[in-house]
Amino acid sequence: MYCVERRWALDRQMDGEYLMPLKLPSASSINNHGSKKGRSTFLKRLFLVFAAVLTLLALLYVPVYHSAQGPLQGLGEIPILSPAGGSQSVTSVAQLSGWADNTTRDVRIYVQPESNTTIISPVGICVTPPILIIVVCSSVSNQKARDAIRDTWANKTILENYNATVEVAFLVGESSNDTLNENIENESLQYKDIIQEKFQDSYNNLTIKSIMMLKWVTLNCGQAKYLMKTDDDMFVNVPVLIRLLQARPKANGALMGSLICRAKPITDSKNKWFMPKYMYAEKMYPNYLSGTGYVMSLDVASKLYATALDTQLIYLEDVYLTGICARRAKLRPTNHPGFSFVSRKLDPCVFRNVITAHRVSASNLYAMWKRVNNSTLKCVAPSASVKKQPSLSRKGRNTRYYPDRGRSVAKCV
Repeated sequence: MYCVERRWALDRQMDGEYLMPLKLPSASSINNHGSKKGRSTFLKRLFLVFAAVLTLLALLYVPVYHSAQGPLQGLGEIPILSPAGGSQSVTSVAQLSGWADNTTRDVRIYVQPESNTTIISPVGICVTPPILIIVVCSSVSNQKARDAIRDTWANKTILENYNATVEVAFLVGESSNDTLNENIENESLQYKDIIQEKFQDSYNNLTIKSIMMLKWVTLNCGQAKYLMKTDDDMFVNVPVLIRLLQARPKANGALMGSLICRAKPITDSKNKWFMPKYMYAEKMYPNYLSGTGYVMSLDVASKLYATALDTQLIYLEDVYLTGICARRAKLRPTNHPGFSFVSRKLDPCVFRNVITAHRVSASNLYAMWKRVNNSTLKCVAPSASVKKQPSLSRKGRNTRYYPDRGRSVAKCV
């Protein structure tokens, strides 16, 4: 009996132990462990994402940086640290396409005065010293405009009848398009009036083009009396210009065209003629001649070329050459009402009496040339547009030329 009762007591004791609740970890300890593990995982993931972003930025930095430093960079806002350094002194400077603030503007590097940079030169030009050589600055792709000029005011047969030797040549640079360069070679073989120089032909390299013009003319046509620079969208009345030059008492000291005064640099980086302060810091440009067409005597051409070689370049060629360089060389550009940078009225009686007309398309040039040379055309009197200088328009290309509405070239001093 005792054994049975003892066995029963042991069974009860064991059942009680088996039925006792298990000792589980406290809820606070579970939460602490879980949150620590979760935070650790989150931080590891965040670190990996951050490292991946840094790696990606590092990979992109090199090509982006070199692209920004390249000679064809576009306008953009570039952060510049002040000399004192520090994150609180960061400013932004808009960069000019092709001429960033860290791009050298040493003219000698681009023009290479001691080297022969001519790729194509006209054949037989200036064998007889001309009274006038006209250099038409043209784009490589603009053969249609050059052909229109060759067929009209620069027609060689007509030029020979002026009782004065006049030469006309077209100046271009190099294109990145090999086909266009080949076309220029073929055009030169056909017409023998192409000057091609070793520089990249672009709008913002027009100053280099104009200095190359001075270099070529002084080296190859130094016996000419006068040089005219013009563009391939211009009408030039050669007989009127020759009469003007022959009437001068002496063939030196001449620098004439459409004079522009008191023009202020444009500071809007979105404007086509934006002028950054790192390129030109003065509040006003010196008086200068519109690049659409100006004439200089060869002694002036030589002085401007020599001065340009030691003058920091700015990309607006007319401001640079006939303004900044002329001022440094102590030359004074003068206005003549026969030159104009605004569009003339398409009237043959107007075109008969002016020296230049701007923005004349190839088709209009053919039409006006035919009408101007019509023997039955009767013009009562010289056009009033020659006697009175036109007011400056604030539209289009010439918005950079002057600060005030209604200011006219006639007020230049």
